[in-house]
Amino acid sequence: MKVRRSDQDNLVDEDPANARGTSVLESFLVLTSSLAVEVCCGAIFIFNFYIPYFVSFVRIRGSKPDIDLNDGKLFLLLIATSNGMSGYPLGIMVSALPINTSLTLGAGMFALGYMMIFLGVEFQYGFALAGAVCLGMSAMMMNISVLLRCLRSFKAHWGIVSGSLLGVSFGTTAIFHIWERAIVNPLNLDPEHLNSTDFQWYFHNQDVLDRCAEFYWIMCGCVALMLVYSLIVYRIYPSPPPLAEEMIPFLTACKETVSKILSDVRFILALIAFEFAGVSGLCARSSLKTYGESFIPDEHYLSAVGSSGSLAGAVGALTMGILLDITRSSNSVGTSPKLLLLNCVLAFTASVMMIFASQEGRIWFLSCYDIVLFGFGGFSAVSAMVLYEIFGISKFPVAYGILSLTTFLSYLWYCFSMFSGLPGKDFWLANALFAFLAVVSSIAHHTVPNHFGSFGRKGGFSLRRRR
Repeated sequence: MKVRRSDQDNLVDEDPANARGTSVLESFLVLTSSLAVEVCCGAIFIFNFYIPYFVSFVRIRGSKPDIDLNDGKLFLLLIATSNGMSGYPLGIMVSALPINTSLTLGAGMFALGYMMIFLGVEFQYGFALAGAVCLGMSAMMMNISVLLRCLRSFKAHWGIVSGSLLGVSFGTTAIFHIWERAIVNPLNLDPEHLNSTDFQWYFHNQDVLDRCAEFYWIMCGCVALMLVYSLIVYRIYPSPPPLAEEMIPFLTACKETVSKILSDVRFILALIAFEFAGVSGLCARSSLKTYGESFIPDEHYLSAVGSSGSLAGAVGALTMGILLDITRSSNSVGTSPKLLLLNCVLAFTASVMMIFASQEGRIWFLSCYDIVLFGFGGFSAVSAMVLYEIFGISKFPVAYGILSLTTFLSYLWYCFSMFSGLPGKDFWLANALFAFLAVVSSIAHHTVPNHFGSFGRKGGFSLRRRR
Protein backbone atom coordinates (compact mmCIF):
# COMPACT_ATOMS: atom_id res chain seq x y z
CA MET A 1 0.00 0.00 0.00
CA LYS A 2 1.16 3.50 -0.76
CA VAL A 3 0.23 6.89 0.54
CA ARG A 4 0.23 10.20 -1.32
CA ARG A 5 2.63 12.85 -0.24
CA SER A 6 3.63 16.19 -1.66
CA ASP A 7 6.98 17.83 -1.04
CA GLN A 8 5.26 21.12 -1.79
CA ASP A 9 2.54 20.71 0.82
CA ASN A 10 4.34 22.97 3.23
CA LEU A 11 5.54 25.52 0.70
CA VAL A 12 2.41 26.61 -1.11
CA ASP A 13 -0.21 28.68 0.64
CA GLU A 14 -2.82 28.50 -2.07
CA ASP A 15 -5.99 26.48 -2.19
CA PRO A 16 -5.60 23.44 -4.47
CA ALA A 17 -9.34 23.70 -5.08
CA ASN A 18 -8.98 27.27 -6.30
CA ALA A 19 -6.11 26.24 -8.54
CA ARG A 20 -8.41 23.88 -10.45
CA GLY A 21 -11.25 26.39 -10.70
CA THR A 22 -13.57 25.41 -7.87
CA SER A 23 -16.98 27.04 -8.13
CA VAL A 24 -18.67 28.91 -5.31
CA LEU A 25 -21.38 26.26 -5.25
CA GLU A 26 -18.86 23.45 -4.81
CA SER A 27 -17.08 25.28 -1.99
CA PHE A 28 -20.40 25.95 -0.28
CA LEU A 29 -21.58 22.35 -0.56
CA VAL A 30 -18.26 20.89 0.59
CA LEU A 31 -18.13 23.22 3.59
CA THR A 32 -21.74 22.62 4.64
CA SER A 33 -21.40 18.85 4.25
CA SER A 34 -18.20 18.95 6.35
CA LEU A 35 -20.04 20.93 9.01
CA ALA A 36 -22.81 18.31 8.92
CA VAL A 37 -20.24 15.58 9.63
CA GLU A 38 -18.90 17.59 12.57
CA VAL A 39 -22.45 17.83 13.91
CA CYS A 40 -22.57 14.03 13.92
CA CYS A 41 -19.18 13.82 15.63
CA GLY A 42 -20.27 16.28 18.31
CA ALA A 43 -23.54 14.41 18.86
CA ILE A 44 -21.78 11.55 20.64
CA PHE A 45 -20.98 13.88 23.56
CA ILE A 46 -24.69 14.33 24.27
CA PHE A 47 -24.40 11.05 26.19
CA ASN A 48 -22.62 13.08 28.92
CA PHE A 49 -26.03 14.62 29.68
CA TYR A 50 -28.28 11.85 28.39
CA ILE A 51 -26.70 9.04 30.43
CA PRO A 52 -29.01 9.30 33.52
CA TYR A 53 -32.06 8.78 31.31
CA PHE A 54 -30.30 6.06 29.33
CA VAL A 55 -29.38 4.15 32.48
CA SER A 56 -32.90 4.55 33.87
CA PHE A 57 -34.43 3.19 30.66
CA VAL A 58 -32.10 0.17 30.56
CA ARG A 59 -32.72 -0.54 34.25
CA ILE A 60 -36.52 -0.44 34.12
CA ARG A 61 -37.38 -1.49 30.57
CA GLY A 62 -34.19 -2.84 29.07
CA SER A 63 -31.88 -5.81 29.22
CA LYS A 64 -30.00 -5.06 32.49
CA PRO A 65 -32.25 -4.55 35.55
CA ASP A 66 -29.26 -4.23 37.88
CA ILE A 67 -27.51 -1.48 35.89
CA ASP A 68 -26.33 1.54 37.92
CA LEU A 69 -24.72 4.88 37.20
CA ASN A 70 -21.24 3.36 37.41
CA ASP A 71 -22.15 1.25 34.37
CA GLY A 72 -23.15 4.49 32.69
CA LYS A 73 -19.74 5.96 33.47
CA LEU A 74 -18.17 2.86 31.90
CA PHE A 75 -20.26 3.49 28.78
CA LEU A 76 -18.91 7.07 28.57
CA LEU A 77 -15.36 5.88 29.22
CA LEU A 78 -15.58 3.40 26.34
CA ILE A 79 -16.71 6.13 23.96
CA ALA A 80 -13.84 8.38 25.03
CA THR A 81 -11.25 5.59 25.14
CA SER A 82 -12.05 4.33 21.65
CA ASN A 83 -12.19 7.90 20.36
CA GLY A 84 -8.82 8.89 21.79
CA MET A 85 -6.83 5.66 21.48
CA SER A 86 -7.84 5.07 17.86
CA GLY A 87 -6.60 8.48 16.68
CA TYR A 88 -3.09 7.39 15.68
CA PRO A 89 -3.95 4.22 13.67
CA LEU A 90 -6.98 5.92 12.11
CA GLY A 91 -4.82 8.91 11.17
CA ILE A 92 -2.47 6.56 9.31
CA MET A 93 -5.43 4.88 7.63
CA VAL A 94 -6.99 8.19 6.51
CA SER A 95 -3.61 9.23 5.08
CA ALA A 96 -3.47 6.05 3.00
CA LEU A 97 -7.09 5.88 1.79
CA PRO A 98 -9.07 8.21 -0.44
CA ILE A 99 -11.01 10.62 1.74
CA ASN A 100 -14.35 9.46 0.32
CA THR A 101 -13.50 5.89 1.30
CA SER A 102 -12.41 6.77 4.85
CA LEU A 103 -15.51 8.92 5.38
CA THR A 104 -17.77 6.14 4.10
CA LEU A 105 -16.14 3.62 6.43
CA GLY A 106 -16.51 6.00 9.35
CA ALA A 107 -20.18 6.64 8.55
CA GLY A 108 -20.83 2.90 8.33
CA MET A 109 -19.25 2.32 11.74
CA PHE A 110 -21.23 5.24 13.12
CA ALA A 111 -24.53 3.73 12.00
CA LEU A 112 -23.44 0.34 13.34
CA GLY A 113 -22.70 1.90 16.72
CA TYR A 114 -26.20 3.34 17.11
CA MET A 115 -27.75 0.05 16.00
CA MET A 116 -25.67 -1.95 18.49
CA ILE A 117 -26.69 0.38 21.32
CA PHE A 118 -30.32 -0.34 20.45
CA LEU A 119 -29.63 -4.09 20.41
CA GLY A 120 -27.84 -3.78 23.75
CA VAL A 121 -30.79 -2.05 25.36
CA GLU A 122 -33.31 -4.56 24.01
CA PHE A 123 -31.41 -7.87 24.24
CA GLN A 124 -27.90 -7.98 25.69
CA TYR A 125 -26.26 -4.96 27.31
CA GLY A 126 -22.83 -6.03 26.06
CA PHE A 127 -23.89 -4.95 22.57
CA ALA A 128 -24.41 -1.40 23.88
CA LEU A 129 -20.82 -1.32 25.16
CA ALA A 130 -19.58 -2.51 21.77
CA GLY A 131 -21.70 0.20 20.17
CA ALA A 132 -20.02 2.79 22.37
CA VAL A 133 -16.64 1.67 21.01
CA CYS A 134 -17.94 1.92 17.43
CA LEU A 135 -19.25 5.44 18.04
CA GLY A 136 -15.94 6.65 19.45
CA MET A 137 -13.81 5.18 16.66
CA SER A 138 -16.14 6.24 13.85
CA ALA A 139 -16.38 9.82 15.14
CA MET A 140 -12.58 10.08 15.16
CA MET A 141 -12.28 8.64 11.64
CA MET A 142 -14.91 11.00 10.22
CA ASN A 143 -13.41 13.97 12.05
CA ILE A 144 -9.91 13.39 10.65
CA SER A 145 -11.28 12.77 7.16
CA VAL A 146 -13.25 16.02 7.15
CA LEU A 147 -10.37 18.08 8.56
CA LEU A 148 -7.99 16.69 5.93
CA ARG A 149 -10.48 17.36 3.13
CA CYS A 150 -11.08 20.94 4.23
CA LEU A 151 -7.36 21.51 4.75
CA ARG A 152 -6.75 20.53 1.13
CA SER A 153 -9.67 22.57 -0.19
CA PHE A 154 -9.46 25.69 2.00
CA LYS A 155 -5.80 25.86 2.97
CA ALA A 156 -5.52 29.64 2.64
CA HIS A 157 -8.39 30.05 5.11
CA TRP A 158 -7.57 27.13 7.37
CA GLY A 159 -7.93 29.16 10.57
CA ILE A 160 -11.55 30.15 10.17
CA VAL A 161 -12.49 26.84 8.50
CA SER A 162 -11.00 24.71 11.28
CA GLY A 163 -12.51 27.05 13.87
CA SER A 164 -15.93 26.68 12.23
CA LEU A 165 -15.68 22.88 12.06
CA LEU A 166 -14.57 22.45 15.66
CA GLY A 167 -16.96 25.17 16.81
CA VAL A 168 -19.90 23.35 15.24
CA SER A 169 -18.81 20.18 17.02
CA PHE A 170 -19.00 22.08 20.33
CA GLY A 171 -22.24 23.83 19.48
CA THR A 172 -23.92 20.58 18.51
CA THR A 173 -23.81 19.42 22.10
CA ALA A 174 -25.65 22.57 23.18
CA ILE A 175 -28.34 22.18 20.53
CA PHE A 176 -28.94 18.49 21.22
CA HIS A 177 -28.87 19.10 24.96
CA ILE A 178 -31.58 21.76 24.73
CA TRP A 179 -33.54 19.43 22.49
CA GLU A 180 -33.06 16.55 24.89
CA ARG A 181 -34.33 18.60 27.83
CA ALA A 182 -37.36 19.79 25.85
CA ILE A 183 -38.32 16.29 24.73
CA VAL A 184 -37.31 13.97 27.57
CA ASN A 185 -37.98 15.98 30.72
CA PRO A 186 -39.86 19.20 29.88
CA LEU A 187 -41.48 19.38 33.34
CA ASN A 188 -38.11 19.24 35.13
CA LEU A 189 -39.06 16.14 37.11
CA ASP A 190 -36.59 15.03 39.77
CA PRO A 191 -35.16 11.49 39.78
CA GLU A 192 -35.80 9.10 42.64
CA HIS A 193 -32.87 8.43 44.97
CA LEU A 194 -32.32 4.76 45.72
CA ASN A 195 -29.37 5.25 48.00
CA SER A 196 -28.18 8.69 49.04
CA THR A 197 -24.84 7.37 50.25
CA ASP A 198 -23.59 6.20 46.86
CA PHE A 199 -25.55 8.74 44.79
CA GLN A 200 -27.59 6.16 42.87
CA TRP A 201 -30.72 7.76 41.44
CA TYR A 202 -33.00 6.97 38.52
CA PHE A 203 -36.07 8.21 36.69
CA HIS A 204 -39.11 6.00 37.22
CA ASN A 205 -41.68 8.24 35.54
CA GLN A 206 -43.11 6.23 32.63
CA ASP A 207 -43.68 9.31 30.49
CA VAL A 208 -40.03 10.31 30.88
CA LEU A 209 -38.94 6.82 29.84
CA ASP A 210 -41.19 6.93 26.77
CA ARG A 211 -39.71 10.26 25.78
CA CYS A 212 -36.20 8.93 26.38
CA ALA A 213 -36.63 6.34 23.63
CA GLU A 214 -38.30 8.91 21.39
CA PHE A 215 -35.36 11.29 21.68
CA TYR A 216 -32.87 8.53 20.86
CA TRP A 217 -34.57 7.72 17.57
CA ILE A 218 -34.99 11.39 16.67
CA MET A 219 -31.26 11.90 17.23
CA CYS A 220 -30.47 8.83 15.11
CA GLY A 221 -32.64 10.14 12.28
CA CYS A 222 -31.00 13.57 12.33
CA VAL A 223 -27.44 12.28 12.19
CA ALA A 224 -28.39 9.76 9.49
CA LEU A 225 -29.77 12.50 7.23
CA MET A 226 -26.67 14.63 7.73
CA LEU A 227 -24.32 11.75 6.94
CA VAL A 228 -26.23 10.82 3.78
CA TYR A 229 -26.05 14.44 2.62
CA SER A 230 -22.31 14.60 3.32
CA LEU A 231 -21.56 11.34 1.54
CA ILE A 232 -23.48 12.45 -1.54
CA VAL A 233 -21.62 15.78 -1.72
CA TYR A 234 -18.24 14.15 -1.16
CA ARG A 235 -19.04 11.65 -3.92
CA ILE A 236 -20.03 14.40 -6.37
CA TYR A 237 -17.06 16.62 -5.49
CA PRO A 238 -14.10 14.37 -4.65
CA SER A 239 -11.16 15.71 -2.69
CA PRO A 240 -8.50 17.56 -4.70
CA PRO A 241 -5.17 15.69 -4.73
CA PRO A 242 -2.10 17.22 -3.07
CA LEU A 243 -0.01 19.45 -5.28
CA ALA A 244 3.04 17.83 -6.91
CA GLU A 245 1.69 14.47 -5.86
CA GLU A 246 4.25 11.75 -5.19
CA MET A 247 3.72 8.11 -4.25
CA ILE A 248 5.84 6.63 -1.47
CA PRO A 249 5.63 3.24 0.29
CA PHE A 250 3.11 3.19 3.12
CA LEU A 251 5.53 1.83 5.74
CA THR A 252 8.04 4.49 4.81
CA ALA A 253 5.43 7.17 5.33
CA CYS A 254 4.61 5.76 8.78
CA LYS A 255 8.27 5.69 9.79
CA GLU A 256 8.84 9.23 8.58
CA THR A 257 5.79 10.45 10.49
CA VAL A 258 6.87 8.82 13.76
CA SER A 259 10.43 10.10 13.34
CA LYS A 260 9.18 13.62 12.67
CA ILE A 261 6.84 13.57 15.67
CA LEU A 262 9.46 12.19 18.09
CA SER A 263 12.14 14.64 16.95
CA ASP A 264 10.08 17.84 16.78
CA VAL A 265 10.36 19.67 20.09
CA ARG A 266 7.58 22.11 19.19
CA PHE A 267 5.15 19.28 18.54
CA ILE A 268 6.08 17.52 21.77
CA LEU A 269 5.48 20.71 23.76
CA ALA A 270 2.22 21.35 21.91
CA LEU A 271 1.18 17.77 22.62
CA ILE A 272 1.88 18.15 26.34
CA ALA A 273 -0.02 21.44 26.44
CA PHE A 274 -2.97 19.97 24.58
CA GLU A 275 -3.12 16.91 26.83
CA PHE A 276 -3.19 18.92 30.05
CA ALA A 277 -5.53 21.61 28.73
CA GLY A 278 -7.74 18.95 27.19
CA VAL A 279 -8.00 17.05 30.46
CA SER A 280 -9.00 20.27 32.21
CA GLY A 281 -11.57 21.29 29.59
CA LEU A 282 -13.18 17.93 28.93
CA CYS A 283 -13.37 17.05 32.63
CA ALA A 284 -15.11 20.37 33.27
CA ARG A 285 -17.57 19.49 30.52
CA SER A 286 -18.20 16.01 31.89
CA SER A 287 -18.53 16.94 35.55
CA LEU A 288 -21.13 19.67 35.04
CA LYS A 289 -24.08 17.71 36.38
CA THR A 290 -22.34 15.81 39.17
CA TYR A 291 -20.55 18.87 40.55
CA GLY A 292 -23.34 21.39 39.98
CA GLU A 293 -26.02 19.23 41.59
CA SER A 294 -24.08 19.24 44.85
CA PHE A 295 -25.07 22.89 45.45
CA ILE A 296 -27.55 23.84 42.67
CA PRO A 297 -30.68 21.64 42.93
CA ASP A 298 -32.13 22.86 39.63
CA GLU A 299 -31.99 20.51 36.67
CA HIS A 300 -33.12 23.12 34.16
CA TYR A 301 -30.53 25.65 35.28
CA LEU A 302 -27.73 23.07 35.02
CA SER A 303 -28.95 22.16 31.55
CA ALA A 304 -28.83 25.84 30.62
CA VAL A 305 -25.28 26.04 31.97
CA GLY A 306 -24.27 23.03 29.87
CA SER A 307 -25.78 24.54 26.72
CA SER A 308 -24.16 27.89 27.48
CA GLY A 309 -20.77 26.24 27.93
CA SER A 310 -21.05 24.36 24.64
CA LEU A 311 -21.94 27.58 22.84
CA ALA A 312 -18.99 29.28 24.56
CA GLY A 313 -16.71 26.55 23.20
CA ALA A 314 -18.11 27.12 19.71
CA VAL A 315 -17.56 30.88 19.99
CA GLY A 316 -14.03 30.30 21.28
CA ALA A 317 -13.11 28.03 18.37
CA LEU A 318 -14.57 30.40 15.78
CA THR A 319 -12.99 33.48 17.39
CA MET A 320 -9.53 31.95 17.47
CA GLY A 321 -9.91 30.73 13.89
CA ILE A 322 -10.75 34.25 12.71
CA LEU A 323 -7.80 35.71 14.64
CA LEU A 324 -5.46 33.13 13.15
CA ASP A 325 -6.51 33.96 9.60
CA ILE A 326 -6.30 37.71 10.17
CA THR A 327 -2.78 37.50 11.56
CA ARG A 328 -1.64 35.11 8.81
CA SER A 329 -2.85 37.48 6.12
CA SER A 330 -0.75 40.25 7.65
CA ASN A 331 2.32 37.94 7.67
CA SER A 332 2.48 37.99 11.44
CA VAL A 333 4.77 35.30 12.83
CA GLY A 334 4.24 33.47 16.09
CA THR A 335 0.56 34.26 16.59
CA SER A 336 -0.61 30.68 17.08
CA PRO A 337 1.76 30.01 20.03
CA LYS A 338 0.53 33.23 21.67
CA LEU A 339 -3.10 32.24 21.23
CA LEU A 340 -2.23 28.77 22.49
CA LEU A 341 -0.88 30.34 25.67
CA LEU A 342 -3.89 32.66 26.00
CA ASN A 343 -6.38 29.79 25.97
CA CYS A 344 -4.34 27.77 28.47
CA VAL A 345 -4.31 30.77 30.82
CA LEU A 346 -8.10 31.06 30.49
CA ALA A 347 -8.51 27.38 31.39
CA PHE A 348 -6.21 27.73 34.41
CA THR A 349 -7.93 30.89 35.69
CA ALA A 350 -11.42 29.42 35.38
CA SER A 351 -10.38 26.13 37.02
CA VAL A 352 -9.05 28.02 40.04
CA MET A 353 -12.23 30.11 40.20
CA MET A 354 -14.38 26.96 40.02
CA ILE A 355 -12.94 25.79 43.35
CA PHE A 356 -14.98 28.52 45.05
CA ALA A 357 -18.15 28.06 42.97
CA SER A 358 -20.07 26.29 45.73
CA GLN A 359 -19.68 29.37 47.96
CA GLU A 360 -20.14 32.04 45.30
CA GLY A 361 -23.36 30.72 43.75
CA ARG A 362 -24.98 30.21 40.36
CA ILE A 363 -23.65 33.15 38.35
CA TRP A 364 -20.07 32.41 39.42
CA PHE A 365 -20.52 28.76 38.43
CA LEU A 366 -21.95 29.73 35.03
CA SER A 367 -19.14 32.22 34.34
CA CYS A 368 -16.38 29.78 35.29
CA TYR A 369 -17.87 27.02 33.18
CA ASP A 370 -18.21 29.26 30.13
CA ILE A 371 -14.63 30.54 30.46
CA VAL A 372 -13.26 26.98 30.68
CA LEU A 373 -15.18 25.88 27.59
CA PHE A 374 -14.36 29.07 25.67
CA GLY A 375 -10.67 28.44 26.30
CA PHE A 376 -10.91 24.77 25.38
CA GLY A 377 -12.80 25.51 22.15
CA GLY A 378 -10.27 28.15 21.17
CA PHE A 379 -7.43 25.83 22.10
CA SER A 380 -8.76 23.14 19.76
CA ALA A 381 -8.80 25.53 16.79
CA VAL A 382 -5.32 26.88 17.56
CA SER A 383 -3.94 23.35 17.91
CA ALA A 384 -5.21 22.48 14.42
CA MET A 385 -3.27 25.47 13.07
CA VAL A 386 -0.14 24.57 15.05
CA LEU A 387 -0.17 21.06 13.59
CA TYR A 388 -0.50 22.45 10.08
CA GLU A 389 2.37 24.87 10.64
CA ILE A 390 4.65 22.13 11.94
CA PHE A 391 3.72 19.19 9.70
CA GLY A 392 1.92 20.55 6.65
CA ILE A 393 -0.79 18.47 5.03
CA SER A 394 1.08 15.20 4.48
CA LYS A 395 1.48 14.32 8.18
CA PHE A 396 -1.45 16.28 9.60
CA PRO A 397 -3.86 13.29 10.00
CA VAL A 398 -1.41 11.23 12.05
CA ALA A 399 -0.33 14.17 14.21
CA TYR A 400 -3.95 15.13 14.86
CA GLY A 401 -4.73 11.53 15.76
CA ILE A 402 -1.98 11.54 18.36
CA LEU A 403 -3.33 14.76 19.87
CA SER A 404 -6.69 13.06 20.28
CA LEU A 405 -5.25 11.00 23.13
CA THR A 406 -6.38 13.87 25.35
CA THR A 407 -9.97 12.61 25.06
CA PHE A 408 -9.01 9.26 26.54
CA LEU A 409 -6.87 10.71 29.30
CA SER A 410 -9.48 13.26 30.35
CA TYR A 411 -12.28 10.71 30.66
CA LEU A 412 -9.94 8.30 32.42
CA TRP A 413 -9.23 10.95 35.05
CA TYR A 414 -12.89 11.96 35.21
CA CYS A 415 -14.14 8.40 35.71
CA PHE A 416 -11.44 7.74 38.29
CA SER A 417 -12.58 10.79 40.26
CA MET A 418 -16.22 9.75 39.88
CA PHE A 419 -15.63 6.20 41.09
CA SER A 420 -13.83 7.60 44.13
CA GLY A 421 -16.59 10.14 44.91
CA LEU A 422 -18.32 13.19 43.53
CA PRO A 423 -16.03 15.87 42.08
CA GLY A 424 -15.58 18.70 44.52
CA LYS A 425 -12.84 21.14 45.49
CA ASP A 426 -10.12 18.49 45.26
CA PHE A 427 -11.25 17.61 41.75
CA TRP A 428 -11.06 21.22 40.60
CA LEU A 429 -7.76 21.74 42.37
CA ALA A 430 -6.33 18.87 40.32
CA ASN A 431 -7.94 20.36 37.21
CA ALA A 432 -6.26 23.69 37.95
CA LEU A 433 -2.94 21.86 38.27
CA PHE A 434 -3.43 20.27 34.85
CA ALA A 435 -4.26 23.66 33.34
CA PHE A 436 -1.18 25.19 35.00
CA LEU A 437 1.03 22.51 33.43
CA ALA A 438 -0.59 23.36 30.08
CA VAL A 439 0.38 27.01 30.62
CA VAL A 440 3.98 26.03 31.35
CA SER A 441 4.13 23.84 28.22
CA SER A 442 2.64 26.63 26.11
CA ILE A 443 5.23 29.09 27.37
CA ALA A 444 7.97 26.62 26.47
CA HIS A 445 6.37 26.06 23.06
CA HIS A 446 6.30 29.82 22.46
CA THR A 447 9.94 30.37 23.47
CA VAL A 448 11.64 27.29 21.98
CA PRO A 449 13.71 28.04 18.85
CA ASN A 450 11.76 27.16 15.73
CA HIS A 451 14.25 24.72 14.19
CA PHE A 452 11.98 21.89 13.22
CA GLY A 453 9.10 23.05 11.17
CA SER A 454 7.16 26.12 10.60
CA PHE A 455 7.68 29.47 8.97
CA GLY A 456 10.16 28.39 6.38
CA ARG A 457 12.94 26.79 8.42
CA LYS A 458 14.46 23.54 7.34
CA GLY A 459 11.88 22.93 4.68
CA GLY A 460 8.88 23.64 6.88
CA PHE A 461 5.77 25.65 6.33
CA SER A 462 6.15 29.13 4.93
CA LEU A 463 3.64 31.95 4.91
CA ARG A 464 5.10 33.42 1.74
CA ARG A 465 3.22 32.61 -1.44
CA ARG A 466 5.21 30.95 -4.13
CA ARG A 467 5.45 33.15 -7.21
